[in-house]
Amino acid sequence: MTIQPEPKPQLLPQQETPRSRSLWAGGTLLAVASIGAGAFFFTHSTSTPAAATLASLVGNQTASAASTFQADAQLSMIAPGDAPKALAGTSFTEQQKISILAAVKRGDMRLVEMPVLDGAGVTGQTVDVTVSGFTQRIVLTGKFQHLVLPIVEAAQVTIDPVTMPHAPALTIGALTALGPEALPSLTALTQRIVLDVIVQ
Repeated sequence: MTIQPEPKPQLLPQQETPRSRSLWAGGTLLAVASIGAGAFFFTHSTSTPAAATLASLVGNQTASAASTFQADAQLSMIAPGDAPKALAGTSFTEQQKISILAAVKRGDMRLVEMPVLDGAGVTGQTVDVTVSGFTQRIVLTGKFQHLVLPIVEAAQVTIDPVTMPHAPALTIGALTALGPEALPSLTALTQRIVLDVIVQ
């Protein structure tokens, strides 16, 4: 008598597994995208108290091009006798300081003050401030810091971001002759601010 081996149970092919995996992956991706979008709109719809205060003081700011923002500022002049002391705390080279002081003495140039800060209270954002052929590199903080600008009559001050502006935007606050003013916000390295300066 021959004993037949018992048939081994065979597992049915799991045809639904790829579909269930793709549904699970799709659901996870949708959830992550929803959370990301929610976080994006939340951060772009809120601002810190410092930024909100500065934003409330914004005057007429218009974008003259996709990457250039125009603004105006009235700045107070530094007395010529105080020029050496004012320049001492700047990032100008010694040769630049000598050149600027000579121009001030001749009456070809005036020095003005424009203290600046990061409206979000963040430390570390770096910008280049250029006027009358001179450039200063400034690391912004949450407090106003001394910034001296050499001006030839009325002048344009260009502010270019060196480090990528933080989210939701880099809003630079400037202390002008009329009080605090929020400059146009920057969101990319390709953007710049051109400030028309009137000296008082």
